[in-house]
Amino acid sequence: MINIKVFQKTMLASVVCLGLAACGSSSDPNSSIIPTPKPTPSGDYQDMLQAAVDSGVPGVVMAIESPEINFIGAAGVADLDTLEPMQTYHQMPTGSSGKKATALLVAMLHEEGMLDMDYPISTWLPSTILSRIENSESMTLRQLLNHTAGLWDYLDDGSSDKWFEAIIDNPTSVKTDIFALQFALDQPAYFAPGEAFNYSNTGYLLAGLILDEILGEHHHNAMRERLFIGLGMNNTYYNGLEKDMGSIISGYAEFDDEIENTKFIYENIGVADAPLVSTVEDMSILLRAIVSENSSLDSEVTDHLFANNRLVQVNSETQYGLGIFYQKINGKDVYHHGGGDPGYITENYYVADSDLTLTVFFNCSGYQACQAPAANFMNNVLATIFEDN
Repeated sequence: MINIKVFQKTMLASVVCLGLAACGSSSDPNSSIIPTPKPTPSGDYQDMLQAAVDSGVPGVVMAIESPEINFIGAAGVADLDTLEPMQTYHQMPTGSSGKKATALLVAMLHEEGMLDMDYPISTWLPSTILSRIENSESMTLRQLLNHTAGLWDYLDDGSSDKWFEAIIDNPTSVKTDIFALQFALDQPAYFAPGEAFNYSNTGYLLAGLILDEILGEHHHNAMRERLFIGLGMNNTYYNGLEKDMGSIISGYAEFDDEIENTKFIYENIGVADAPLVSTVEDMSILLRAIVSENSSLDSEVTDHLFANNRLVQVNSETQYGLGIFYQKINGKDVYHHGGGDPGYITENYYVADSDLTLTVFFNCSGYQACQAPAANFMNNVLATIFEDN
């Protein structure tokens, strides 16, 4: 049986950003952007993948696409027991990097007049929920999505241990937004809505419930029709609720000095703050569709997610839209949002000036033998991207 306290510590370690700041659910937006000393760049990406595996990462997949680069590769294994080789088409839960999908669906419905993001959440949610959330009468749907609502994060200290205990004790049942929300109810607010920025996964749980209310069914159906099919994300599905669409690879984390497979836990979690199981190519498609100048999506929709006049300040170097971070790095406009769960790390970037997408999957997290080579790999890859500036 996995030790709950060790599991909690591993969860917190697993979401440490490897490359840019503020990559996932409990990330630190004040962390270093480009690490120093600067690694020596190498253009042989397949060799870099293999080096990460040789250094301790079980498996890694990477896709880079730009007018100058078209690379996709994999190294290592997707399963330590069977030694199945990691493949570029393998699917993995992408954690908080999937928040952009939830935000995009909300923005689409906003522009269609099915909802208004600037209405208070009391427009849609029942009093049984609202009465247990401080300041619920004055927070809007947009504030849920840009983390300015002041909501308690259910993955924060004081509630995360109960969440982890619940998912470990009953790993086979599907956990949706309403299940996860119980761990944030009756908790204090961080601040009044609109006063500051504080990353809170709870806001996306509430957004998921609002989507369900508006659509009259669980929002994964609309996400499939409008995003996965509409954007050609043919190898993506909503975690926990569309398991017939694929299967996640194994993910590895350390508990009580033993490396454990966390797949049995994470294949049954279907929440709007981390909704997607996907491939590196599909995650690149999603981010590019939102922020690229050549996007097929209506600009009125995507502007909600990243337009300058809608960004909120995270710190002196970072801003946040809806499900997307923005930074100016080495003179380049960079949009990103990664994710991390015990056993899995996703890195997902778009460099506007180079029209470049970079997506990386690691099937491990939260222990030094994984974290150090994964971080070194990302530092080297980022160095190749920014070496000209």
